[in-house]
Amino acid sequence: MAFLFSAQRSEAQDLLAIKVSINVQNATIGEILGKIEQQGNFFFAYNPDNINESQTFSIAAQNKKVSDVLKELFPGKSSFRQVENHVIISNEHKSNEKNTFQISGRIADNSDSPLDSVIVYDPENEQLVVSHGDGSFKFDFDAGFEDIGLFVSRPNYNDTVIYVGPGQQQIDLVLFQSRFSPFAMIPKGTAAAEFKIKEKEFERLSLVRKFVPKEAIYASKLNTEKIMPAQLSFLPKAGTNSFVKGLRVNNASFNILAGYSKGLKGAEFGGIANIIQKEARGVQAAGIANIVLGNVTGVQFSGVYTNDFSDVRGFQVSGVHNTLRGDIRGGQIGGVSNIARQGVDGIQLGGIFNLAKGEISGAQISGVLNVARNNIEGAQISGVANISEKTAKGLQIAGIYNKSREIDGWQLSGVANLNGNEDKGIQIAAVANKTKVLHGLQFGIVNIADTISSGFQVGLVNIVKHGTYLLELSYSETFPFVVNFKTGNPKLQSIINLSAGNGMLGTGFGIGRNFEISKKSWASADIVSTSVHDNKMAFMGQKLSTRLALNYKFAKHFSLISGLSGNFFAPSDQWGTSTPGTAYESARIGKAMQNGKNSVWCGWFLGLQISDML
Repeated sequence: MAFLFSAQRSEAQDLLAIKVSINVQNATIGEILGKIEQQGNFFFAYNPDNINESQTFSIAAQNKKVSDVLKELFPGKSSFRQVENHVIISNEHKSNEKNTFQISGRIADNSDSPLDSVIVYDPENEQLVVSHGDGSFKFDFDAGFEDIGLFVSRPNYNDTVIYVGPGQQQIDLVLFQSRFSPFAMIPKGTAAAEFKIKEKEFERLSLVRKFVPKEAIYASKLNTEKIMPAQLSFLPKAGTNSFVKGLRVNNASFNILAGYSKGLKGAEFGGIANIIQKEARGVQAAGIANIVLGNVTGVQFSGVYTNDFSDVRGFQVSGVHNTLRGDIRGGQIGGVSNIARQGVDGIQLGGIFNLAKGEISGAQISGVLNVARNNIEGAQISGVANISEKTAKGLQIAGIYNKSREIDGWQLSGVANLNGNEDKGIQIAAVANKTKVLHGLQFGIVNIADTISSGFQVGLVNIVKHGTYLLELSYSETFPFVVNFKTGNPKLQSIINLSAGNGMLGTGFGIGRNFEISKKSWASADIVSTSVHDNKMAFMGQKLSTRLALNYKFAKHFSLISGLSGNFFAPSDQWGTSTPGTAYESARIGKAMQNGKNSVWCGWFLGLQISDML
């Protein structure tokens, strides 16, 4: 005799933990169970031979768990187990006598087409089989003489619970397609759709296909589990849990070669690989790989690589590579590389390469390259290059190159810093810095910005696309021919100086600033340091000049400049005093060269400026 219960699949949850409220007097057991089903949106399955549905009962339960209400209804004689959207009520009183028999059958749809990949699960004896291409299945039992409840499930079809009596028998089952299939109609872009994609990728992994039996993969999809204190296995197919590893959550797991289970709440050790279908909480250590589809809370150690498909709250540590589909709060430490496809709230430490596709709050440290595809708040430190494709709030340090879309912090590199948008911090490079809008400081040989809003450039060549370019041609008391090329912005300009005349050549660098008086006039202050050489390019000494000037614009690109200067000249110690008869038309420098003493004097200059013609 068989009793059949059928229902559509619903979203997985802990049905026995759902809280219900019920207050009835002299209602039948069937009526009470029906009210609980309505409140919890699930179904009960049981053998009517073991439960008298017409028995009356009075119960008052306010916001109580389903499991507590059932214990009140069936005190001391029943057990309750969730399988998918069913709560199966079983009789705990088992016969000690054993009966060996086989149950086989065929499963088809309502058009009599055979159905493969149908899960047939016996929760009491913890056995599971999967139907073949012709729809056939078979169970071998060594059980008592009680009726057996079989849970039958296939995606896109209504789940079924069937109770059969003990003994050799053939059963033919018909499954009906569900009107609404959550598996076939999951909206794109949702968390459920993303998980289905992860699940398929997980099942296609070579280690999963090699070590995990198909039955175990199917079993793990059932919304039911059993906590095991410990398990020992050689392979997933050979161990204390056999095929039902897909239903077991282990507190301690020891896998001589490889192991597979539904979940972990404790510690797991594997010679080759540890594979978890759902969540892992605790510690995993494997000689080659740890692979987890669900979330991880704890620490994973592997000799080669760790592959997690969801979120990690803890650390991934591997000899070669760590990869993560979700986000991580903790850290990834890999001998070669780390990849996090979402956010990192912690640290990525890789011998060669780190990649984070989401936001980073923490640090990326690698021997060669760091790449953050989103915002970073923290530090990127690498031997060669750092790349932040959005805003970097913190620090980028690289031996050669830093790149970001925006920087709100520091960029330090041995060669160049490149910022694609706004710089609200500091760029320091041995060679070049580049940004669009500068709000902070650029320090390098060459500094490039499209616009300077409220910052400064300090370097040999400062280029501002929408800034100041000014060429000064002037005459002074020291050099009859002076060229100063000024770049930057009115608040701070860099100056490249060339001077000639009186038997001397000078090259120098300085900085300056303008102070607006009117639209056509302004004051300016400069400090210029010039290396002075004779006409044979022998170094004579160093000249430092502070200049104060008035500027008047008399045409679109032309202005006059005139002012006073304070000068200091320190003759070279290697030059020595000049021999008699050596003459310099610059009396101050000539006197200093003759007596070998420093010279200080006031001077003047007058010239023409050509501006903004580049």
